[in-house]
Amino acid sequence: MKRVILITTSLLIFPAWPTLAGEIGYIEDFALAKDRDVALKQLIPGTEDYYYYYCLHCLNTEQFNRADQLLRSYIKHHGYTPRVREIEVRQALLAYSASPQHTVEYLVRTLKLRFNHQRETVGARPDLPTTLNQDLISRKHFMQDAFARWKNLDGFEDHAIPWLAGTSLPPERRRYLLQRLQRPDYPNLVQLVLDDLTFKGSRGFGSLPIHHKLLVDQLDKCVELKPDLLNQVQFVNIYLSKLKPGNDVDWQSDPIQKRKHLERLWTFVKRLAPTHNSLKAHVLYHRLVLDRSLGIYDKTRFMAYIQLPRMAPYANPTYVADATRRRAAINLGADFR
Repeated sequence: MKRVILITTSLLIFPAWPTLAGEIGYIEDFALAKDRDVALKQLIPGTEDYYYYYCLHCLNTEQFNRADQLLRSYIKHHGYTPRVREIEVRQALLAYSASPQHTVEYLVRTLKLRFNHQRETVGARPDLPTTLNQDLISRKHFMQDAFARWKNLDGFEDHAIPWLAGTSLPPERRRYLLQRLQRPDYPNLVQLVLDDLTFKGSRGFGSLPIHHKLLVDQLDKCVELKPDLLNQVQFVNIYLSKLKPGNDVDWQSDPIQKRKHLERLWTFVKRLAPTHNSLKAHVLYHRLVLDRSLGIYDKTRFMAYIQLPRMAPYANPTYVADATRRRAAINLGADFR
């Protein structure tokens, strides 16, 4: 009778276990043994049968602490098998009298029980709100919540960036905003860039991707508000890249387009400080070469080219001795490709 009860209980709790005809095996020896401690000695330590039946024996004899220790070792060596789950269920149910709260929490967690139903009152008038609280779904509320959670702008999706660009942000978050900008079409972008350049930790113009996407008009506005940008190599390089003709213009083979390109370059570089004299010489040289190919000899342009200071054996020693003039001397071997 004990064997029938044991097998039937297992089938009711775990119907997935197969029922096999023929010899039952060790389970019969264990169930019918007068001394189960002797029966357990037949098992090989470390095997799943060893852990399973030892745990079962501990539960039957209410040795719950020892069963818990064996179960942890069982899971460590064999993983979370169906028989491990059986032992857990047995332990939770058998230990109810000792720790009812633990058993209840286990059943709620395992069976995924929810107790969120409400009693229905017949004839009661609904008093639920019909509109959302606008203060809780306003842009201001979401903005405050995002700032409370993150020090950067991770709380804002990309489609919120254009709106943020028109707000007044602290300097730290303003830099995060500039890092996320993908386009230059923001009315106050120039001011945002210039304000960031004066904030601590700035690595200068050209350090952010948006700097490279500014349009010529925006770059001119930057120079108007911050003239010292003309002395920064990165700014000069970015400005020059904006003057290059489009891919549909064959300016290298078309003399007219090449002349227009060189005129745009000279209009910009002639404003630069003497430290950029090598660049000036580079532009003037290519313009003189183009003019000569067209039979044009412009004396004013030629004089501007040869008047640029350079280090040469025939230079006046007194003139060369001045450190400022030495820094302004051109390097005809400079590569501006």
